[in-house]
Amino acid sequence: MTLTPTRTGDHLADSGAADRLVVTRRDSTTGRNAALGFLTRDHNGAFAFVYLRSAAESGERPLPGLPSLLTTYRSGRLFPIFAERVMSSRRPDRQASLEALGLGLEAAPFEVLLRSGGLRVGDTIELLPAPVADAGDQVQFEFLVHGVRYMSREAQDRIGFLRAGETLRLVREPRNLVQPRALLVTDCDELALGYVPDPLLDVIDRITGLTVSVVRANGPDVGFHQRLLVQVSGVVTSALFSGAEWATTESAGGSGP
Repeated sequence: MTLTPTRTGDHLADSGAADRLVVTRRDSTTGRNAALGFLTRDHNGAFAFVYLRSAAESGERPLPGLPSLLTTYRSGRLFPIFAERVMSSRRPDRQASLEALGLGLEAAPFEVLLRSGGLRVGDTIELLPAPVADAGDQVQFEFLVHGVRYMSREAQDRIGFLRAGETLRLVREPRNLVQPRALLVTDCDELALGYVPDPLLDVIDRITGLTVSVVRANGPDVGFHQRLLVQVSGVVTSALFSGAEWATTESAGGSGP
């Protein structure tokens, strides 16, 4: 994901005021991802993490190394809990993993997180794009499609033949018993390829003139979670990640070191 200033009307909407990711944790019972808080990098390369007020009020288990749900954490370096989710330069398969994400060996750790989501085998934490944009702004972001492993063999084979820039579709799946708001990512023939991650459904609902296209499609030699990277773009109808469900403990008066 790259958040850069984009022109809307006669002005530049600085949606790149900061790179931001929403940190989520998958519920082992329901399989759904719930948002915990925001990880932000500012223009000076400094980092901040803050929990959502809803996470604090529900007594969510804090992340390792970030123990207080009421603290806004700040650091000149990427927090260890997130830094350890970037593949070590000593790993022999690092180049292949970065290539699967469309990145080079020189990619900085935060750039890797922006595309990889920081997923690790057997883990429940994932980081997803949280673009900063207000009503009328043009927005553009990328995400890895969820649930590819559960799609048909035809769909998994189809992903391997998708081309960069190819247009895709988003299709509602109201009969989904786990997530009635579920959005399928499909090809132009509406062959289901996977799902939009749950925490991004509200974002998608706030975008008009929406287009979805392939950034990177990989074959079966790549893990399911890295098979399909897509880009979404459009015009925002109301501020993204706004409303009570996205309020943070910082906005409620939380403080940090």
